[in-house]
Amino acid sequence: MNEKVPFWRNHVLILVFVLPAISIIAGIGLLITALRTGGDDPVLDEVRRTARGAQVTDLSADEAARAGRYAAVVRLDLEAGTVEVFPVSGRFTRSTPLDLVLSHPVYSAEDLRLQLDPSDTGWRVEAEVSTEHDWNLRLSPADREWRLQGRLTRGELAARLQPALQDAGTDP
Repeated sequence: MNEKVPFWRNHVLILVFVLPAISIIAGIGLLITALRTGGDDPVLDEVRRTARGAQVTDLSADEAARAGRYAAVVRLDLEAGTVEVFPVSGRFTRSTPLDLVLSHPVYSAEDLRLQLDPSDTGWRVEAEVSTEHDWNLRLSPADREWRLQGRLTRGELAARLQPALQDAGTDP
């Protein structure tokens, strides 16, 4: 009973030293990963912090889109390699270009920002867009006066864009 056991054979001592060491290494790894993945996120452009640290999003562009009853359709033409936007409702300024952000649902490095120029039927730009995964879509003019949002699901070639805020009693 009085036999001395080397410390590396004592399981309790191993847990006392190994578990905190693993926690420290994991924490450092997470910190490094978080610092490396920071970058330009278009959604965070409109987020500001208050004095208490809570996040508040500016919804004025969504409110303007709802008030103006804006709606549009985005269509991909894979053969021609184009992306088109067609107005459905609202008073669009047809002479100014529109900005379309296609956000990958997982990898922000694959996000696309397109500037669509006015065309006979709406707005158009030449771009290759993959249909292998979903896209979160956000359409706005250069002055960001209003904003429409939608989702292009995998394999689909068109999506409806509408204000993120809806009137009571309307479908989202």
